[in-house]
Parts: sequence; C-alpha cells; structure tokens
Amino acid sequence: MRAPLGLFLALAFASPLLAQSSASLRSAAKARSVALDDGNAKVWAKYTTDDFQVILADGSVKSKQQRVAEIEGHPRTKVTMSDEHWRVYGGTAIETSRSDAADDKPLRITQVWVRDHGTWKTASVQLTWIGATPPAK
Repeated sequence: MRAPLGLFLALAFASPLLAQSSASLRSAAKARSVALDDGNAKVWAKYTTDDFQVILADGSVKSKQQRVAEIEGHPRTKVTMSDEHWRVYGGTAIETSRSDAADDKPLRITQVWVRDHGTWKTASVQLTWIGATPPAK
C-alpha cells in the first residue's frame, strides 16, 4: 500500500512543477523564435547559452558569436514550423520539429534546452535535411 500512496504524492507535487517549467520553457522558446524572426540578436542571445553551437544540415558548425553576427538586423525569412514535440527531463528539455522554408528542402530540427540560473536557454541545435540529398546551391 505504501508504493501507490508514494507514487500518488510524487505525482501530486510534481505536476505543478512540471506545468510551471513547461510554461516558462514555452515562453522562452517563443521569445527566442520571435527575436530570430525580427533579427533581434540581443534578445535571441538572452535565451542561448554562451557555449551554444548549431550543427547545420551540411555538417558545418557555428558558435553563438557567429549566429549573433548573422542575426543582428537580419529578420528571418518566413518559416513554417510543424510536428513539434517536447520532452522535459528536469532542467533539460529536447524539442524536435520540422521546418518548411519556401526556398529550401524541409528540415528536421532538434534543440536541446537547459535551465541556466532560472532561465531556459538553448544549448545546441542540430539541423538535418529531410530526404536523401541536400538541396542544390
């Protein structure tokens, strides 16, 4: 009888924490995405770890500093995101999604989020083309 009661208590107390974490995570993800859309590198950087790296679909790697330089003053071309899935493991979250840019092949995106001093930040992003071959340049 103790196990069911213990499980019930764990779930009862964990649910509000998970809901709170989920709300703050989605808020951070939305703010980061809007900053990217607007070309606002300062806000984008607020939700990105200092040691961030993105692995592009062609295999090249870029740092936070490189992305900040690319983003500042350059709004993102309209991108349609779909098939979003979130998994939260304490202070770490993984987001997977699909991106359909009008001028490129569709991408599968994996983002790793971490809780850093009370703020959710992206630590790593991996982009993978959907399909066997990359788009022609």
